[in-house]
Amino acid sequence: MSPQDVEAGQRERTAQMIRLAELMTAGHAAGAAPVQAEIDVQYRALTALRAVTSDEYRAIGRACVDNAAWRAAYEAVAPGLAAYQRDAITAYAEARLA
Repeated sequence: MSPQDVEAGQRERTAQMIRLAELMTAGHAAGAAPVQAEIDVQYRALTALRAVTSDEYRAIGRACVDNAAWRAAYEAVAPGLAAYQRDAITAYAEARLA
């Protein structure tokens, strides 16, 4: 992967976090359709790299809160975003991966 590819990936992940934060601040529940559409994009990008089980995806959601560096990145975008991402991933896994 080239440095340009890495940078483009980082920009896209930041854009995803901002879109999710906008949905959160607009009052959408983590299981709401527009939120789940964003999570679906994230899940499909992840599974393009490798298969991910429901349990693995839930663990990624928990890591958004439990991993200090990840939590700090989410919280820098918007307070409460780490837990919102976790909750949205959990809702996605329950609805689509169960």
